[in-house]
Amino acid sequence: MADEITAGRNAARALAARTPGWMVWYGERTGNFWAVPRAGTAIVPRMLEAPTADGLENEIRQAEGRPAREQAQEKPQPGQPERAQQGTAEAARHRRSAEAPDPRIPVGR
Repeated sequence: MADEITAGRNAARALAARTPGWMVWYGERTGNFWAVPRAGTAIVPRMLEAPTADGLENEIRQAEGRPAREQAQEKPQPGQPERAQQGTAEAARHRRSAEAPDPRIPVGR
C-alpha cells in the first residue's frame, strides 16, 4: 500500500510539473488523481478527477480547450479510416455530468 501511495504521489508531482496552471495531487484514500486550476487562471474554476495521471492530464487538456493527448497523437493517416477513441465517450459523459445544466433549457418539459 505504501508503494502505491508513493507511486501516486510521484505521478502527481510529474503531472503538476507538466501543468503549471493547475494544483495536482493524489488522493491517498480514493486512489484517484485530482486537480483544480490555480487562482488567476482564465479557466472556469472546477475540480477534476481521474483514476490515472494520464486520464487527469487529458481532463486538464480538455478543460483548457486543447485536444486530449491520445487524440492529438492518433490522427489517422491519409487513406486510413478513423479509429474510435476508447474512453472518449466515457470522458465526455463524465464531463457533462460534472458541468452545471444550461439555464436556458427548461427542465421537465
